[in-house]
Amino acid sequence: MNLKNLEIFLRVHESGSLTKASAQLGITQPSLSRAISALEEELGGALFHRTGRGVALTELGEAALPRIRSLISHADEVASDLRDLGGSPTGIVTLGVLPSMTTPLVARLFNETRKRFPGIQLRIYEGFSDQIEHWVATGHVDIGVLSRYRAARQEKEEVLLDSGLMLVAPLGDPLTGSTVGFQALQGLPLVLPIYPNGLRVLVDDTAKRQGVRLNIVLEADSLRVQKDVVKQHDCFTILSPQAVFEEVAEGHLSASHIVNPVLTRQAILTSTTSRPISRGGREVIKMVKNIVQGLREEFDW
Repeated sequence: MNLKNLEIFLRVHESGSLTKASAQLGITQPSLSRAISALEEELGGALFHRTGRGVALTELGEAALPRIRSLISHADEVASDLRDLGGSPTGIVTLGVLPSMTTPLVARLFNETRKRFPGIQLRIYEGFSDQIEHWVATGHVDIGVLSRYRAARQEKEEVLLDSGLMLVAPLGDPLTGSTVGFQALQGLPLVLPIYPNGLRVLVDDTAKRQGVRLNIVLEADSLRVQKDVVKQHDCFTILSPQAVFEEVAEGHLSASHIVNPVLTRQAILTSTTSRPISRGGREVIKMVKNIVQGLREEFDW
């Protein structure tokens, strides 16, 4: 299949006109028409309806569009990888990262990338797991760092961290200690994420099984809001160690591991399957793994 003809097809679709596409591509309209005709003959049907205002995709054209875009994208990735073989990787690498992992991970990743691969530009999106999962599936991001609580891991997912959740309290609260039983949550003023957040589902289901009545005084899908309300208004929340390690180390909050039962959160590393991961993306994945391993050892996560 002629790659140039595929690029012409995309340009005609995007411009909506054979005349505009030929001007943008710098080729004559008869040459452009021959390229489209050759592609239509190869695919076995018309790709465009000619209208008084230009062209519109046929049913075959609509079906071909995402596949042709994918082929062009793959060709670009291959060209980028081949160019990189002779030197340092370059290009934009996009990541979707959990709020609880942003503080410990992103600054270190930026520093490491700038030192080792200055041709790579990081693009960071912060979101909750369902958002990141969607971004990875659609190819909006190359790499995702998300959480799993009880769901089975998907293809191309790797566990970065496996840690127990913690009850986070104002500094010096009497419940502060190395561990706290789940039954102690009975009646505490809790600030929790909004259902159906994975952590919230886990806490709600555990409370039902344990016969614990939760006193949820505020629902917030903002990690900063959760921690600020706990610090300023004598409330409690439930977070991973990664989400609160700075505040605990600096003496702003207390945190105790929840036991009987232990509530487990996995931090997952995944990558998109909608296109090949570039060499730069593969190098970023390696750096993320190494940085998280170092953080695990440093903070005993």
